[in-house]
This record gives sequence, C-alpha cells and structure tokens, in this order.
Amino acid sequence: MKKILFIFSILAACYATTASAQPAAVRNLWYAANTAYSQTDYKQAILYYDSIQTLGYTSYKLHYNLGNAYFKDGRMGPAILNYERALDLRPSDSDVKHNLRIANGYVKDKIESVPEFFLSTWIRSWRMSLSSNAWAAVSVCFFALTLAAALLYLLSGRIVWRKVGFYTAIASLAMFIITLTFSAMERNDMLYPEEAIVMQGSAAVKSSPDNGSKELFIIHEGTKVKVVREIGQWIEIMIADGNKGWVSGSAIEMI
Repeated sequence: MKKILFIFSILAACYATTASAQPAAVRNLWYAANTAYSQTDYKQAILYYDSIQTLGYTSYKLHYNLGNAYFKDGRMGPAILNYERALDLRPSDSDVKHNLRIANGYVKDKIESVPEFFLSTWIRSWRMSLSSNAWAAVSVCFFALTLAAALLYLLSGRIVWRKVGFYTAIASLAMFIITLTFSAMERNDMLYPEEAIVMQGSAAVKSSPDNGSKELFIIHEGTKVKVVREIGQWIEIMIADGNKGWVSGSAIEMI
C-alpha cells in the first residue's frame, strides 16, 4: 500500500511540474513570437505562434496575432483563416473585422453573394454579434428575470404589479428562449464548422469527385466556401453565388 501511495505521489508531482511548466513555456513562446513580429521576422513569429497551438493553447488574441503575421508574410489564406477563427471567438471585435476586411480585399475571387431575405440577414448578424458563452450568460439573466417576474405575479396583492409581473415574465421567457437558441447555434457552428478557406494559390473545382471529371471553375487562396459533403479525399463546396463543385480536401481548411 505504501508503495502504491509513493508511486501516486511521484505521478502527482510530475503532473504538477508539467502543468506549471507549460504556462511558462507558453509565456516564453508568446514573448518570442511578439518580439519576432516587432522585428519584422514574420516567418519566425508564425513558427512561435504555431508552437503555442501545438501545446494545446488557443485564444482570440493568438489567432489574431497569427493572422497578422501571415498577412505581413503575404499569405492571405492562412491570414484570413486565423482572422475568421478569431472572429468566432470574439464576434464583436472591430480590429479583427477591420483586418479581415482588408485581407479579403487581396483575394482574387470577387464573388457576388446570393441575395438573402433582409430579416434572415439581420437575425444572423444579431446572433453573430456575441459568442456562444456570452449568449449563454445573457440567457441566464433572462431566466432569472423570468423567475423574478413570475414571483411578482404570484405574490403581489395589487393588480397593477401582477400585470407587470405577468407581461414581464412572458417577454423575458421569450428572450430566454431566443438567447439560449443563439447560444446553441453559435456553439454548434464552433464544434461542427461548415465553412472553410481555400489555402492553395488556386484550386480546380470539378463536376464530380475524381480527377478526370470536368473542370467547372477555379477558386483562389483566401476564398471562403461552404462545405456541403465529403467523399473520401474530395469535398463538395458551394461558393457565395450558389455554384457548387468538388475540390481536393488538401485545397481547403475548415474554419
């Protein structure tokens, strides 16, 4: 029994040492990456930022800085990919939106989007204004307000306050359902992404998932596409104007 306890104590000590060493390693890499970036050594900065991801750490700021380094290095595909990932983690950040808009200006493909019903566009923009966790926090607030309003309705002896409690409970319950739905949708988008970025200089879009099929059109680095389905190494994609086709899975990377 003492031997077992001794072994467990050694394992715990090793785990604690590793856990404490990792943040130090991340801090050192972060400092080295920022230093390399400030010295315009963008390739080295990218290597340091990527090493942080390899250690299992990720954040809005990491993807933002990585996007900036790729942009300065002239690699629009990885730059846009990381800006999109940063935007997923912090949807309302104006700096990310600004840099993403500039990077998209360098993309060769200028694709007109299919017109969308204005209400759908408004709802999606509203949903994407906050992250999944932020919407979840808002939904908790509305749920608490619903409970408070319900208690006011049940316990108040005056008609006017009962009416206030009743209508407030109805409105806050509706907002609770909406915000909880937004949170679930944002989380689903993060866990099961449907959009990808073209990472190659150019990629041929085929009519079917094989090399001998007809070439429909060409898409270029940095273009955002929607993934429809996968068959082996081939992925069916749809671009903003609604056109579809098949590309090699190596040509794109999921956001």
